[in-house]
Amino acid sequence: MRYLFILLLIANIAFFVWLQRFSPAVKKPFAAVDEGVKALQLVAEVKDNKSNDSHTVNSVEINDDVQQICYSAGPFDIEANVHAAAETLEPLVLKSNIRKITTTQEAGYWVYLPALSSRAEALKKGRELATAYVKDYYVVTSGDNENSISLGLYREPYNADNRIAELSKKGFNVKKEIRIEQWPEFWLDFSVTEPQLTVLPDLKQTYPDISQNEVICKNN
Repeated sequence: MRYLFILLLIANIAFFVWLQRFSPAVKKPFAAVDEGVKALQLVAEVKDNKSNDSHTVNSVEINDDVQQICYSAGPFDIEANVHAAAETLEPLVLKSNIRKITTTQEAGYWVYLPALSSRAEALKKGRELATAYVKDYYVVTSGDNENSISLGLYREPYNADNRIAELSKKGFNVKKEIRIEQWPEFWLDFSVTEPQLTVLPDLKQTYPDISQNEVICKNN
C-alpha cells in the first residue's frame, strides 16, 4: 500500500511537469506605461504633427492680429532688378508682391502731310516739297502711316509750330500729332512688422534711382 501511494504521487508530479512544459503560456497584454501616464513621442513625430496642424510662417504672421507696415519701392526699369530685390527681402518681410505697370509719356510732336491716295501721289507731293526748297522730309512707305510724308519729329512744341508756320507759308497743309512712348515699370510692394524694420535693408543703396515710400496697407 505504501509503495502504491508513492507510485501515484510520482505519477501526479510527472503529469504536472508535463502540463507546465507543453501547454501554451497565457499572454498578458503589454503596457508601455502605467495607466494615467502620457505615452512618449519621438521628436520626429512631434515635428510632423506640428507641420500638419499649422500654416506657413508668413500666413500665420499676416492674420488680423498682426500690425503691418506697408511699403512700395520703385520704379525698377529692369525686371531682373526687381526680382533680385524681392529675393533679398523675402526672408525678412511678411509678404511681397511684384507689380508691373505701363507708363506713357509724350515723346514729341510729329509734323507731317496726311497720307495720299497712292504711292505715286505721295512721290509727286515729295517732288513739290523739293521744288519749294523744303528739306528734311521723307515718304512713309509702310505701316499705319503709309503714303504720308514726314516733315520732322520735335521734342518741344514751339519747334513743331515753327515748322508748321514755315510750310504753311509755302502752301502746304501740314498737320501736327503728339507722339506717345510706352514702357514698362516694375514696383515691389511689401509689408513688415515694426521689429522687422530694424533688419530691413535699404534698397536705395543698391538701386539709387528708385524711391521707397510707406503706403496704406490693402486688405487681402
